[in-house]
Amino acid sequence: MEIKKTIPLDKEIFEKVKSGEKKFEVRLGNKEINEGDKIEIIQRDSKGNPTKNKRIKKAEYIEYTKKLPYWSDKEINKFGFKIIKIK
Repeated sequence: MEIKKTIPLDKEIFEKVKSGEKKFEVRLGNKEINEGDKIEIIQRDSKGNPTKNKRIKKAEYIEYTKKLPYWSDKEINKFGFKIIKIK
């Protein structure tokens, strides 16, 4: 399976993904990533340039917030979203 998307992360976040502590990523829904796709996670330096540190991960589950009927636009604008990791 080919890599569908490269996701750059700052060093602190990259290290949490690498260690397994962080098992989710929040992105705008404007890129085509589907369940089962391979994603290349790349660490970036303080200037935003990619480093040689990378990991390949699999997109296991995707939730599109635009399709969630639970909240009004007013509530979303006021509070935003909170992403919760469940263990």
